[in-house]
Amino acid sequence: MGDKNHSYVTEIIGRENQKVLSSKLASINNEVRFSILKILRDYQRVHNYKTKEPLYSREINLMLANYNINITPQMLGQHLKILVEAGILKEVVVKKEIPNKVGKRNVKAYVLKEDAFEDLFLDINFFVEELVTFFDLYDINSKLNNKKCCTMTIFNGKDKGKTYRINKNDCAVIGRRGNGDLSDIKSRKIILDNSYNTVSNILKPHLKLFYENDGWYVLDESSSNGTYVGDNLIPFGIKTKLINNSFLKLSKGNGGAVFYCSF
Repeated sequence: MGDKNHSYVTEIIGRENQKVLSSKLASINNEVRFSILKILRDYQRVHNYKTKEPLYSREINLMLANYNINITPQMLGQHLKILVEAGILKEVVVKKEIPNKVGKRNVKAYVLKEDAFEDLFLDINFFVEELVTFFDLYDINSKLNNKKCCTMTIFNGKDKGKTYRINKNDCAVIGRRGNGDLSDIKSRKIILDNSYNTVSNILKPHLKLFYENDGWYVLDESSSNGTYVGDNLIPFGIKTKLINNSFLKLSKGNGGAVFYCSF
């Protein structure tokens, strides 16, 4: 099903992605910073993402009161710095008139980076719509993971929140519902709603997931729009070893499906 050298390379790529994943998720796994992201998300929705209208740190601090969070400007600055260093926020300096001050002064302002979660999810729109529920779904996955199987949770679209546990003696095939008789498919089936319209039909599965002696592997033999581990496209016909806590993308963009896999 493939060569050992390729498996090694994809495992190293997976480790690098995991470092990025861990860094970004750690940066938002905090009540204050998560609230900051929600504030910026809602603000940019109102002001249109294309304009990239920034929000000043003083304004962010005032809005945090809506989340029953009261912190000093210095403490807010530390939280903002963490988000900037994680590559989630962009810091800009603008000239602004300060109340009770003469003239304009340089003030730091912040905007969500368009590609903040591109390496973890699908795109900025996916982040905007889905990140609020991320930790709830992560918890579901974590609670079901018993280290004896691969636990897969769908993170987007109509089937969001559905979780599957694949045993080590199973071979799971994944694809959208489509039409046709599935009785000939002997493998464990994970059937997605047809709204995932860029995912291949389950009759010609988009992806296979299985366990071998040294770990969990995925195999995309001929999907229409490709499969990604993190943000790396896996080659057709060559098994790719998964790293624990991986994101699998069946196609990219609208109509694709994102799975979170842990084992």
